[in-house]
This record gives sequence, structure tokens and C-alpha cells, in this order.
Amino acid sequence: MKQHLFEMVICILAAITLMIVHELAKILVYMGLQKKAGNKKKYHHSIWAVYRYIDPIGVILSVTSQVVLSKPFMFRIQNKKYNRILGCTGFLVLFLSFFGSIYAIKMHAFGVSGMNIVANAGFFNRAGGLYIQYMALLSVGMFLTNLFPVSTFDMGLLIAGFSSKKYLGIIKMDSVIKLIYVLALLVDLFYFSAYKIFQLTLSVI
Repeated sequence: MKQHLFEMVICILAAITLMIVHELAKILVYMGLQKKAGNKKKYHHSIWAVYRYIDPIGVILSVTSQVVLSKPFMFRIQNKKYNRILGCTGFLVLFLSFFGSIYAIKMHAFGVSGMNIVANAGFFNRAGGLYIQYMALLSVGMFLTNLFPVSTFDMGLLIAGFSSKKYLGIIKMDSVIKLIYVLALLVDLFYFSAYKIFQLTLSVI
């Protein structure tokens, strides 16, 4: 029981880290683009109020389905180029998070080796090893989630960056897309996919 609770806490910490890094990276890139364009826009809320990026549903899904959802910083982007850049930024953050975690596992950080952690490792080594593993798994789960063409997801940003007509189309189909997404969650598609990709990457690299 204690081990399950321990792993759950580490999983949640990894999920929260991903939520914050994923959204903060996009808003920092957006602010950089605005500054470069000479726009000095002020925001109602500080971008450093990182608790705003934490989605309670995403926290629950991280434990049950290896999926992470985050709350995007609410700003409206009318520039197609900005949408493309932000969509790519979101995917890039998850890509780097995954392969950074895989590299740490390959280097046996905290005594972790693949899906295993040294049995007699101390508390901090066990916590660190689990954290790295969950960062890898959850990064895949969040990447797969953002492939869904939901308006606020990274794929939605990319679609908005290429076609306003298609973006309007996914908004009209929002309820259907989300229903398919929920069905994918119910059949554990993300959970099994994340593990398969994780194991395959470890065996190949």
C-alpha cells in the first residue's frame, strides 16, 4: 500500500512538472515573438503563477491512464505563424522531455535501469528513479494526447496555423473529437501505447 501511494505521489509530481514546462515554454515563446514584433502587451495574470497551468483532471489521468492535460494560458492568437510556432514548441518540449528522460535512464541515473530500480536503493534514489521513468511515460502520453485535433491542444494550434477554415471545422466537431478521445482513454490506448513506445525506445537506443 505504501509503495503504491509512493509511486502515485511521484507520478503526480512528474505530471505537474510536465504541465508547467509545457505551457510555460509556449507562453515564453509567444512573449518573445510579441517583443520581437514590437508589441508590449500586458497580461491580466502573471505567467509565473504556474499553478494556473495545473489541470486537476490531468492529475487524475496521469495516475490512471499515463495521460497529462494542462491548462493553457488563455490568450487569443490571430497570427497563423505564431500558432504554428507555438504548436511546434509544445510538441518539441514533450519530445525533449521524453528523450532527456530516456538518456537519464540509459546513464543509470539514481540507479534506474530500464523499467527497474535497484531494490536496495535509498529513498532519494528510488524517488529520483521513479520520477525519471514517469517523466518518460507521461511525456509520451501527453504527446499522444496533443495529437488529437482539439482547439486548445498543440495539434489544434498547428491546424489554426495552416487553415482558419479547418480550425473552425474542428471547433464545430469539438464534441465528437472529445468523445473519441474519451473512448481512447476508456480502452487504455494511451496507457499501453506509452509503455510500448517507452520499451521500444529503450531497446533501440
